[in-house]
Amino acid sequence: MKNASDYVAHIKALIILSAAVSSWTIVREEIQGDIGLLRYRLVLRDGSLLEMFERFEVTVGKHRVTKYSFHWQDAEGRLHKRWDNAAHYSQVSTHPHHVHDGAETKVLPHDPLDARAVLEIIERAIVD
Repeated sequence: MKNASDYVAHIKALIILSAAVSSWTIVREEIQGDIGLLRYRLVLRDGSLLEMFERFEVTVGKHRVTKYSFHWQDAEGRLHKRWDNAAHYSQVSTHPHHVHDGAETKVLPHDPLDARAVLEIIERAIVD
C-alpha cells in the first residue's frame, strides 16, 4: 500500500466482495496524499446497518488509524455494537478504545481496530 488512495481502494474492495453486505453508500471520503478519511453506510444481508468512520494515515506502506467509530445496529435502530476511540471513558482499561455492547451505557474494553477488522467481525456474525 503506497498511499491513502490505495488503502481506500482496498477497503472498498473488501466491502464489495463481502458476503455480509447487500448495498453501501459513500457518505464522505477525503484523500490527501498519505492522509485519508472514509465514512460509509452499509446495509447488511440481515437488514442491519453498519456506519463506518475512519480517519487514517499511511506511512512506510502501512496504515495507522487515528480516529474511528463503527456503529452496527439492527433494522429497527437498536444498537448491536459500536466500537470507537473517543476519549470519554477513561476508566476502561483499553482507553480510549472501547465497545458499546448492546446499549450505550454498556461500555467494555476493546482493542483498537480498523475497517477491515470490523468487516471480518460482521461477516462472522452474519454469514457463518
